[in-house]
Amino acid sequence: MKILITGSTGFVGKHLIKTLKMGHLNFEEDHEITEINSTNFSSMWSLEKNSYDVIIHLAVKTAAGGYCQQHPGEQWIVNSSINTDMLAYWTQYQQRATMITFGSSCSYSNNEVKSEDNYLKGEVEKGYEVYGNVKRNLLIGLNALKSEFQMDSYYLIPSVFYGPEYDLEDKHFIFDLIRKIVSAKNGGDEVVLWGDGSQERELIYIDDAIDIIIACINNADAPKMLNLSSGKTHTLKEYAQTICDIVDYDYNLIKWDINAFVGSKSKKLVNTHLKKYPFTPLKKGLKNTIKYYENSISSSK
Repeated sequence: MKILITGSTGFVGKHLIKTLKMGHLNFEEDHEITEINSTNFSSMWSLEKNSYDVIIHLAVKTAAGGYCQQHPGEQWIVNSSINTDMLAYWTQYQQRATMITFGSSCSYSNNEVKSEDNYLKGEVEKGYEVYGNVKRNLLIGLNALKSEFQMDSYYLIPSVFYGPEYDLEDKHFIFDLIRKIVSAKNGGDEVVLWGDGSQERELIYIDDAIDIIIACINNADAPKMLNLSSGKTHTLKEYAQTICDIVDYDYNLIKWDINAFVGSKSKKLVNTHLKKYPFTPLKKGLKNTIKYYENSISSSK
């Protein structure tokens, strides 16, 4: 099996490639992987003579911590270009390949139940209009290519990924919580978190996400559009409390900035197709993630 992966050096890409190279595919024949990242994305046009079975399109330019609000033009230009080039290459040279790519929970409207059939309904979450609509446009492109050329694809909509080997500069809320609480535990600045702590968020452990991606490769009958979701949310207060328990820090020392931007009140995705999947327990996943962070900062000293 031949697999082309874009965004190969990102958080998901690194874990996916490591797992695939361990032979975690239910195929008797060997498989080979072609990796593309931000430094060589245009090189895919030189791969016209290759014949891929699967294309996993992970490449995207985004970041947490206000990036979407501060750089809407860059978000639109870069990500629209990446997605258009990818779909054009797929159409021109790789129509027999199955495409697997990601949407975003930010694309859902806060006025709709976040189930797959509502993905294109209503207005995108406030503050994420550009990024959310770029991701919606990607789905529209996939649907158009399926309609005209019968090209096959899977569109996965994740909640927030977490787990070891993440970029230590990543500002997604869970990594920010870990960084701030561990720092305070080690004598750093006091912990100040955005909002009042009642906002609800959902996590998906990276190993679970990779397992589900591989299941899509292995199973032609998998849902073509899928929330990567356990359907269980926790408040930021609950996440902070769990991290404090793990690292032995006094939760009552945390302060909350109620004037800070916090996004939507809840980002609970409907678990339509994964009700029987054995998701990694939150505390176990957080322990592994915190261990990675603590080992990383210790080795950098």
